[in-house]
Amino acid sequence: MRYVVVGASAAGLAAAEGIFEVDPGGEVLLLSEERQAPYCRPLISYWLAREAPASLFPLPSPALNRGELRAGVRAVHLDAGARRLTLAGGEVIPYDRLCLATGAAPKPLGLPGEEAPNVFSFRTRADAEAIEAELGRGAGRALVLGGGLVGVKAALSLAARGLETGLCVASGFPLSQSADETAGGLVTQALESRGVRVRLGCRPSALRVEGGRVTGIGFHSSDGVDPCDVVIRAKGVEPRGELLGAPPGGVAGDQELRTGTPGVWVAGDTALTHDLAWEEPRINAIWPAAVEQGRLAGRNMAGARESYPGSLAMNSLRVGDLHLVTAGITRPPLGPYRALQEADASRGAYRKLVLREGRLVGAVFAGEAEQAGLIVAAIRAGSRLEDLPFDPLDRRAHWGAYAFAGPFPPFAGRG
Repeated sequence: MRYVVVGASAAGLAAAEGIFEVDPGGEVLLLSEERQAPYCRPLISYWLAREAPASLFPLPSPALNRGELRAGVRAVHLDAGARRLTLAGGEVIPYDRLCLATGAAPKPLGLPGEEAPNVFSFRTRADAEAIEAELGRGAGRALVLGGGLVGVKAALSLAARGLETGLCVASGFPLSQSADETAGGLVTQALESRGVRVRLGCRPSALRVEGGRVTGIGFHSSDGVDPCDVVIRAKGVEPRGELLGAPPGGVAGDQELRTGTPGVWVAGDTALTHDLAWEEPRINAIWPAAVEQGRLAGRNMAGARESYPGSLAMNSLRVGDLHLVTAGITRPPLGPYRALQEADASRGAYRKLVLREGRLVGAVFAGEAEQAGLIVAAIRAGSRLEDLPFDPLDRRAHWGAYAFAGPFPPFAGRG
């Protein structure tokens, strides 16, 4: 059996490993647009900040020794009927079963001048290395456009390198897609304490280009132009489902991560799968979900018939002394939701639980996140608040005290 996996990051590498678990004699070809061997992508911000060495990048995997990796190639056309994949340059690759682990691509700004050499995305190791080269030319001022996780981590890295760094956030607070306003306010304070100037409600309107380089950015919220030497484009990503002609929202996978195209599976940041909190198809573009989906897709490609239970949006971020953990639904819409919150401004601590009809579906922990892991597990399990052995909003209680003490009386819940 000949298996082809398009993409060799977390999902693609896990898919190859899953294939070999079920079909040890299978022929596996991994295709990657990146020129490097598979590496740990979340490390790029730490590397740029000089907090982690490049030696930590490689992802050792037995699949790389058993299969074939072709780096620096791009798939441009899929003939699903003939089961043939065409690469840029015209080479045609036949396959029996295919996994799309193509990930996502940074969204463009849609402004003239963004093709300038000092405008960067911040998604790959190559991006980080290009930014590093620009810093070596003496850049002193950076503007990061976008207040999501990528933008926040990019801004922290640049500030750590001594650049005058501005984080330009279109919404009213950073991390608006994963946190809530209170947690976002704590993140703002923590960023500014680390030398990042946070500007809220800022949407770029124009790039000032001089000598082929961007030297300033204009915003809808002001009349002036902010000067800069480096621009980081962090306005979100678009799932890459173009090989299947998929719409911008991603490629849907069924419970076995099969697409609607015979012989094709999907995993990772382009995969629309069941969301455990929202109970509907969503993309949760996080490394653990990509690994889970890749391994299961690979196993099913090789003949297993396993169902994917679904994924949960999760993020963990440290900004100085602030530790922020979010999971599931953090800003619930109107409807059958209830939010429980506890905040202590003196300690910079904040906790929030979101419930739907009594079941945990979301959480925010900022400042003190010792119990966050158990709460995330409870959300994944669909637990009710009263199922927990302690009050998760009481900072004096700690689940570790109960870990080996059972049986224990259930927590009676709040309200």
